[in-house]
This record gives sequence, C-alpha cells and structure tokens, in this order.
Amino acid sequence: MQQSPFIDYGAPFVDSTQMAADSLASSFITQGFGRAITPLPRVNYDILEGWNLALIGVILLLIVMNKQLYPRQFRQVLSLPGGTAHTNQLLREWSPKGSFMGSSFVIAYVVVMAMFVQKSFVVLSRDVLQYNDLRTFLILSGIMLAWVLLRLLMLRFMGWLFGVKDVVERQEAVQLSATTYSLILMLPVLLLLLYNPYSLFVWIGCGIISAAALMRFVLEFLETRFSTKIAPLYIFLYFCALEIAPVAILLTAGLRFFGHGSVF
Repeated sequence: MQQSPFIDYGAPFVDSTQMAADSLASSFITQGFGRAITPLPRVNYDILEGWNLALIGVILLLIVMNKQLYPRQFRQVLSLPGGTAHTNQLLREWSPKGSFMGSSFVIAYVVVMAMFVQKSFVVLSRDVLQYNDLRTFLILSGIMLAWVLLRLLMLRFMGWLFGVKDVVERQEAVQLSATTYSLILMLPVLLLLLYNPYSLFVWIGCGIISAAALMRFVLEFLETRFSTKIAPLYIFLYFCALEIAPVAILLTAGLRFFGHGSVF
C-alpha cells in the first residue's frame, strides 16, 4: 500500500480536536462565573388536575343515568326547539320545576361552565399558579349558581307581577332545554381544552355559549308570543331586561374578583 510522504506513521496518534477542546475547556469553565447562579423554576402549562376528570366523570354518569331513568323526558327536553307543540306535550306530562332531571342538569351545567371559565382564564392569561386551583373554581361555581338562581327568581317575579304563570312554566322548560344542549356540547370542548390548552378551544366554547344563548332567547320570545297577547315590542324589552341584569351582575362580580381578588 502506498504511504503518504507527509505523515510519520511511527509517531503516536494525537487527536487534534481533543487538544483544541482541552485548550479551551479551562478558560471556558472557570471564567465568567463570578456570581451565584439561581436556577429558574420550570414553567408548566399543564392545566389538567385530577379533580377535573373526577367531576367530568360524575357529570357523564349523571347524564347517562337521567337518559336511562327518564328516556321519554330526556327526548322531550331535546326536542323542545322543534316548536310549541313539543312544549305543550312536555308540560302536559311533567313539569321541569323541581324534577330530578331538571335540578341535576342545572347543577352539572354550573360545574361545567365554571370549569370552562376557569380554564379559559388560565389559557388566555398563561397564569397557572393564580387561577388553576380549587378555590378559584369554587368561587366561579358560586358566581355561576348565583347567576342561574337570579335569572330564575327574576323570571318568577315577572310571572307573579304580570300574572302569567303559564309563560313562566314555558320559559323554565326552554331554559332547561338550552341548558341541556349547552351541557352536552360543552363537555367535549372542555375535555379538548384540558388536554390541549389552546385558545382555539376557548373561542369554540364561547361560540357554543353564544349560540345557546341566542337559541334560548328566540325560543323564549316565540313561546311567550304564542301563549300571551302581549305586543312583540314589549316581549322583546321584557327579555332584554331579564337577560341584561343577571349578565351585568355576573360581569361586575367577575371583574372585581379578577381585578381585586374579591367580589365585594
């Protein structure tokens, strides 16, 4: 084999790369560290907590149980947007007021919406430590429950004031239907948000909430127009007052809590 005249094959092998690294290593390691280094905590954007899945599991079990125990009532609630004939059939057979299905779906709706609002604040603010705890969830649940009860009390007060008991029963049925649709549609969005904390799922959830609110408003208007002889303008103003007051109180409480740490 022909040997190169520029290489001494009798000399020991020396790795030039290792020599360069050794010549630079001492100055590279020992210089520039005159002060103590404080390690920064790792930022974790995981918003999923164990109790979140436990609550969602209970809600899913509650939906399945209602569907199995009250299949006809469950179908009637979902078919309510089909027209006033479905509302008449539902109210002839049972009343949502005080029923187990109505009460359980309202409680499940409060839990799901409070969890969605909490996770939305976490995702949009990127502040896991401040908002992603059980205390914030309980406060939001209390606000959501107060909002639902306030709307119900205002509805019954208006019914007593104007003597339209039949309208109140129809509005309660419509609200239960809108609540059920919101609950069923928001559960998969909430699961996606828990496992994929992206703002896209926050806006999808807000779109579902807005669509459900619009559906409820239209159905309430049609049901009231069908069962009373009140002029459409007065019905519109009536529902504006019924919707605006609870929402204004809810927004004020939310802004005070997240701005000052208290709703009072």
